[in-house]
Amino acid sequence: MIDRRALVLIAVCAVGCTGCLRTTTMAPIEMYRLLPPAAVSSAAAAREATDDLPEGSLAVARFVTPGLYGQRGIVYRVGEAGYATYSSREWAMPLGEMLGRRTADVMQAKPLVRGDALFDPRTRRSFMYMWRGTVREFEEIDRGNDVFVAVNLEASLIRIENDSIVWSGGARVERQVPDGTMEGIIAGLSGATDEVLFALLDSARVSIRQKSAHGASSNR
Repeated sequence: MIDRRALVLIAVCAVGCTGCLRTTTMAPIEMYRLLPPAAVSSAAAAREATDDLPEGSLAVARFVTPGLYGQRGIVYRVGEAGYATYSSREWAMPLGEMLGRRTADVMQAKPLVRGDALFDPRTRRSFMYMWRGTVREFEEIDRGNDVFVAVNLEASLIRIENDSIVWSGGARVERQVPDGTMEGIIAGLSGATDEVLFALLDSARVSIRQKSAHGASSNR
């Protein structure tokens, strides 16, 4: 990758020329965000029915971003065990916040409750449910000359009143980036993120509907 080659060139320069370091400048910071969720915009007109979903509104919290995922630098992995972050390529906002906002957007097409679903990391007083997520993988993967991206998220739907888990699950997507460019990597991460979020929401909706149907039959 360009960043890593630049580091090698700087090291060579330092060994071969004492005045070289004085003229070397840091690479400018490149800032990135996930691409707009195309799948959501195309599905927004066909918002899924909410008749058999619970009443109430839902707050989407910031995703928990452990370790390197909590830093602004975009994470890359070499092989299966070597992790690092780019020194000059960063997320334009914290990854946990970006994923929380992304989830709230996707929920416009795939609602889990009859009320609103909003990104709200600070207060839970006016909501009946909370969506909590955790990042397990969110990175570029370099395997020889081949470049991939991986997104692995876990999430749970919480009933705030008694802090009980209504549903929990996880999903992972890995896909190859044919050109290996940073633009391709961001596009790959964007598409993989939406694919994972849709899988999580589909799983949650199935569980919620099964519980709702079971509760209705028990009350007869």
